Parts: sequence; structure tokens; C-alpha cells
Amino acid sequence: MKRIIISLVLAALVLGAAAFEFWYVGRQSDAYTARIEEVEDLIAAGREDEATELCRGIERDWDSDVGKIYILLIHDYADNIGGSVSKMRAHLENGNIDMVYAESAGAKKGLASIKGSEYPLVENIL
Repeated sequence: MKRIIISLVLAALVLGAAAFEFWYVGRQSDAYTARIEEVEDLIAAGREDEATELCRGIERDWDSDVGKIYILLIHDYADNIGGSVSKMRAHLENGNIDMVYAESAGAKKGLASIKGSEYPLVENIL
């Protein structure tokens, strides 16, 4: 009987940890995607200086959050997102608006990819 109880407790811990990871990664992914879209909206409104400052904030926040994300995900996913955000800021500072949109699309695609990697699908499990 003890083995069954211990097994059930361990299963509950594993399911709880998986649910927390799914929630955390999804929440972070959605939040960063919204901020990147806000940068795009600021650029469309002609407020490049504010967009640059927002990019700096995103970059700073990503650098502090990426350590937590590294624990949960493959590093390559997170590295590409951080690089895209850094390139967005650099292109904004240089006035290459078209390249900002290209990098933001890459960052949003990466964020969607890490969110999608958390779904309990066969290809994610194997």
C-alpha cells in the first residue's frame, strides 16, 4: 500500500511540475510577444525613440529571464530569441525599419515555437 501512495505522490509532483512549466513558458512567451508587437505599433505610429527604449527594456528583461527559461527548455530556442531582440534594437538605432520587422517576426516565431514545444504532443515527448 505504501508503494501505491508513494507512486501517486510522485505522479502528482510530476504532473504539478509539468503544469507549472507549461503555464510559466506560455505566460512568458505571450508577454514577450505582446511587447514586441507594441514595438511594432510604436514604429507604425512614428515613435521610433520610444520603440528603441522599449526594445532595450525587452532585451534587459529577456537577459534576466532567460536563465529561468534555460532550466526548462533547450538553449538554442532561447538564444535565437535574445539575438533577434538585440538585432531589433540595433536596426532601430540605425534606422533600418524593414529589418526591425524582419527580426521581430523571427522573435515572435521563436516565442511561438517555445510555447508550442510545451504542448503534450507525441513529437514533443519523443
